[in-house]
Amino acid sequence: MNIKDENMDENIYAICVLINKICRLDVEFIGNGLISSFQLLNSQIPTSLLTSRAETFLYIDKVSKNNLPTDFLYYTDSFKLSYIAVGFHEQLQYKGTIIVGPFLSVIPDDAFIASIIQANHLPLGNRLQLHQYYKGVALLDINNNKNIGSLIINLASNPFVHGNMLLLQNENAGINKKERDYLKEEEEEELHSEIELRYIVENNLLNAVEKGSKKDALRIWGLFQFSAIHRAPNNPLRAYKNLAFSFNTLLRIASGRGGVSPIYIHNLSDKFAILVEKVSSIADIETLQLEMISEYCDLVNKFSTAGYSGVVKKAINYINLNFHCALSLSLIAKNSNVSPSHLSRQFKKETNLTITEFLNKRRVNEAKFLIEQNNNSITEIALMVGFETHNYFCTVFKQITSLTPKEYLNKTRTK
Repeated sequence: MNIKDENMDENIYAICVLINKICRLDVEFIGNGLISSFQLLNSQIPTSLLTSRAETFLYIDKVSKNNLPTDFLYYTDSFKLSYIAVGFHEQLQYKGTIIVGPFLSVIPDDAFIASIIQANHLPLGNRLQLHQYYKGVALLDINNNKNIGSLIINLASNPFVHGNMLLLQNENAGINKKERDYLKEEEEEELHSEIELRYIVENNLLNAVEKGSKKDALRIWGLFQFSAIHRAPNNPLRAYKNLAFSFNTLLRIASGRGGVSPIYIHNLSDKFAILVEKVSSIADIETLQLEMISEYCDLVNKFSTAGYSGVVKKAINYINLNFHCALSLSLIAKNSNVSPSHLSRQFKKETNLTITEFLNKRRVNEAKFLIEQNNNSITEIALMVGFETHNYFCTVFKQITSLTPKEYLNKTRTK
């Protein structure tokens, strides 16, 4: 262990030492003002990484100054070394930043080292030195990262207390078979409880997605922790990709239970299956899973036909798929296998909207999205979403949004 400066705040130093000992990771504190900086290092850092490390730490410290005391930063540099950082505050006054790491989210094989050398324009002669260094860098999954960040925040939020160790020795040190069996049963019960808890949290998450409740789903996701490294110990990234594929399938089923047509689910499911295969780190998978939850909830809120009769479901799905085309009541009724008069009555009864009102609302919602992208003229957008004339589009748009398309565009620019 290397300590750069012993002239530091005792409370901060005690916290950093505890993190260093428990997590077995390097810890550095970058002080602000009169509070000194120091390092707790477990290994020698290669000279080829020193400049990048210094730049990384300065950047992390700059960002951490503006974070809330309850925020922790997860940062990966160009050498694919990851760090967790927490800004240390006392009475809302920033004192400095605690930085833990480096650690990795993927196994550093030969291809990994080669990509590091190429990305950072290093001499090939550094390959052996880097290979030896990366072999000693800890490999952490996303749950470890969350737990370490939460640990630091809780330690930094309270005065450090040195605990008193009370020694208690069992006079009968030997453990007989009956006691061993009891301990084994205790361990198995604990494991079973963890498994049951995981499936309860998972089921609650899927129920929230089924209802389109994004806020609840994301909150519940924060409680979900499951390490998949044991499934592929030599390739943790593959293990977490497989877990993400399974998660995508579960969300697909949940949105289907929420009343979304398989047509929309299929497209979103395919999109995420492709993205999962492309990611290059466990941290990227964590981010992607949050996007999955968000977009599947959006899908339920936008396309759910739960609670509607079969006839109205068919009509809604047909409109959603063909709103950009010329549509009429008779055409929609024909594709719903009912008479226009029956569809009109039933649709109004179940949705409180006429076919025309529902169609216009669907077209305007799509137009709002296209206007926000600001890649096409108002006339082009009107034609793209199924309106035949610019003037009629503007009239309908204002009826629904209380703004003209141009006013809506100006409003989005000022946000």
